[in-house]
Amino acid sequence: MDIVKSFTDSWNIYLKNFILIVLAGIVAAIFGFLIAPMVGFYMIFVKAQRGEQVSFNDVFAPFKKYLALLIASLWIFILIAAATLPAVICYYFNLNVLGVLFTVISIMLIIYLGVCWMFSLILVYDKDLPVMNALNTSRELVLKNNFWMHLLLLLLAGIVCGLGNIIFGIGIILTFPIALGAIACTYAEESK
Repeated sequence: MDIVKSFTDSWNIYLKNFILIVLAGIVAAIFGFLIAPMVGFYMIFVKAQRGEQVSFNDVFAPFKKYLALLIASLWIFILIAAATLPAVICYYFNLNVLGVLFTVISIMLIIYLGVCWMFSLILVYDKDLPVMNALNTSRELVLKNNFWMHLLLLLLAGIVCGLGNIIFGIGIILTFPIALGAIACTYAEESK
């Protein structure tokens, strides 16, 4: 996995489709809680990376599979939230030393699952995979192509998005699309 290439490809796609990506990015940022526009935003970069034609309608296309995306999102949330349960139980019963231990374990597990499942929603839409298959396929892609580089990619994408939020307006227009585009370009390369 080449992080520099992912960001470079994202930048090139951004420049080539500037108006489309800015408008789609605004829609994804505002309505991302609905899941489908965010997946659609990723798919604009995935399709462009594959050399396919992209359009503004791509941001809304995942609504065709909205139920599957919603179920996948809820399932991921439940599984990640379950990782915190041992720590919560320990703190509830005033087992603070064990609580700290389980908190550290929970944080490490949540990071691991978050990185391993970073492509799962895209896979549900793009490859029409059931939830568990998407989770497993995403994990296999990440582990096959270097877990630590994917973790670094997510950290850099978060930093890029965060820097854009510091400077009002730059986030939605520039850094948000570039960061998410880098993740999408990585997916497009690894899922061939």
